Order: sequence, then C-alpha cells, then structure tokens
Amino acid sequence: MRGSGSIDSDIYEWPEPAAVARLMDSHSLEACETRWHWIGQRTLIAMAQRARAASGVTGQARRRSYSDEDAAVCVEAAFILGSASRGQRAAGLPTASQSTFNRRGLTMPSISDEERGVVSVLGRRAKAGDVAALAEVERRHDFDRAVGAVLRAALALVPVQPATGRYRLPPADARLAEALRDHDPTAVALAFPELAAVEPGEPKPAPPAIVTVPQPIPETCPMPRRRRMPTDDAICAAFRKGQSAARMSSDWGVSVQAVYAHWRRLGLSRRAAPVAVVPLAPRLEPAQRLAAPVSPDGHLSVVDLGRAVTLARREGITPAEAVAFIRADVDQARAFVCEPPGAGFPVPRMSPRLAAWFDALVDGDPLPDLQMEDIHNV
Repeated sequence: MRGSGSIDSDIYEWPEPAAVARLMDSHSLEACETRWHWIGQRTLIAMAQRARAASGVTGQARRRSYSDEDAAVCVEAAFILGSASRGQRAAGLPTASQSTFNRRGLTMPSISDEERGVVSVLGRRAKAGDVAALAEVERRHDFDRAVGAVLRAALALVPVQPATGRYRLPPADARLAEALRDHDPTAVALAFPELAAVEPGEPKPAPPAIVTVPQPIPETCPMPRRRRMPTDDAICAAFRKGQSAARMSSDWGVSVQAVYAHWRRLGLSRRAAPVAVVPLAPRLEPAQRLAAPVSPDGHLSVVDLGRAVTLARREGITPAEAVAFIRADVDQARAFVCEPPGAGFPVPRMSPRLAAWFDALVDGDPLPDLQMEDIHNV
C-alpha cells in the first residue's frame, strides 16, 4: 500500500516513474491522469520529476527558503540517520520537503519499524513528564544536529556537486580528519566510519575518540495507556476561566468530542440557565380547598382533566386534589348555565311577567294582566 488512502492503490499495479515521465512528455499530464486514474496529480508529477532526475535531466529550480548547502546536508543526513525528518532536523530546516529528493531523482528514506517504536515510546514517556525520556529526546536531537554540522563541514571540501543523485562526500583522508577535528567524535564516526584509521594532518595530543552507542530503551513491551486529559479539577478550572472546548482540545492534545464527554460527566455546560417560571396564582392551602361535590354525570371532560393536570404540576398538589378542585369549579359553573335549547330553535328571551302568563296558560289557571312594556321587553 502506497499510503494514498484509496483502495485502488491496493488493487491496481503502480507504474514505474520512467513510464510516467515518458507518457507525460509525449502527451500531457491529463493523459497520465486518465491512464493511472487512481494516482493523484501531485504524485504523478513527483514520479515524473524523480525519473527525469535519475536520467540526468534537471528541471527549472523553484524559489526555496533554504540554500543548496542546506539541501545537501538534509539529503545526506537523511540517508545516514535513516529518516527524512532527522535529516531535516540535522540541516536546521523547518520542514522536510519531498521535492528536495524528487528533484535529484531520489526516494525519500523512511524510518524503520524498530526506530519508529523507539521514538514512539520516548514520545509517550516525554509527554507524560518523564525526565529521563525528555533528556534522551534532547540528546538524540543534539546528535542529529551534530551529524548535520559534520556533513556541512565535509561538503564544503567538495566545491562542485552533481546536478542529480546523491551528493559527493570528500574522501576519508588527513584533510577531512583535520577539518572535522573539533566536531563530535560520535557524529564523525557515524558519518565517516573509515576515518577512524586516518590520522589528522597536524597531530595534536588528544584523547582517542570513544564511540558511544545509545542505550536501548529498557521497556520491551508497550507502555500502559495513559490518560491524556488532565484531572477533573484542572478541567473545571479551565472551564471557569472561559476556555472553549476547541482551546482545551488543542492544549491537551485530545479531540473536541472527548472534552465534551468530560464536560457532560462533570455537569458543565455553556448553555444559558433556564428562566424560573413564576406561578400566576398563589398555592392554595388545604384549609382553602373547596369540598368536591359529585357532579350529576360523575365524569369530567378531557379539557377539565387537562386543567387538573396543569393545576397539579403548578401548585405541587396530588392529582386527586387537583381533580376534586376542578370538579367543584365545574359544578359551581353549571348552576349559572341554562339548559341548551332544542335543535333548530333560538333561546327565548321574555320578561318574568310574560313567562308567568305562559305558565298560567299551560296550567289552565287564570291569566294575569299584562302591560305593554312586558310584551316589548321580549
């Protein structure tokens, strides 16, 4: 797998860089993208550039933020130390650009599995605050910079360098030994192991160079997983300071979802507190609650039951007490409601004297006298 992140890279066969360069020169970049559709445009350009450089053809150099000397130190240190990132650190470059290797027709060296395991364990221990691991990481970085200083002094002895391929280093002779006299003996021995048998041009009394091999890391098994989130007190303190979840995730090296999970566990939230609802009426005391007479039909409507539920929630009383209060209110209101009229007839409106006259007419009693205003008030 080439690390392209696509399943096509595991299915299709990758072309040789020389084939990509030939098709790109004879047709176009679009033809290469159509022929090898599972490969990205930048990867195709890098492969063609590497193939041209391997055949001795150099393209137009782009503007770079570092010199040719820095590029030479980066390339040679990467192959000596076995890692492009260590070569970049040895040259003092901010980033290790792959174009530096492609321009010279070289494949960027990658770190070995053993070295990756050592660096990973050291990184975890250093991040956890292990003083010994921090010292070991700093020592390794100083050693990489020492190798870069040795290569910079050695490459200065070769004024003309090839346009492609690896850079030429000077031969291991007395001149080189004299130029590297004041450098780290361990870095010199790693970059030029054959220089140990060569005496400098001007011998000076000095102790023999002792090559020290870095001590292996005592851990032979993976270290237990450590919690990267700080303590609960630190999380609460950062929350009270007004730090956002994105800021906490950036400071502590965790995901934003992990920060939100710890917020929920600790009961922390940035949402505004709910506004307290003021009751519209004071709570009824037990002495003020009305007795609940039984209604004629013995049932309440759905609307009345809804009012009882609202009253129970608002006043904090039991459902039975709320139903009794609503039932008393309904019975009290029924005393002032007239019976509904028959279907299709309006409700009659007449004066009391006229109503008494009709009652006497129905009962067969003597009819009372009526005045004109009694009839007009109907």
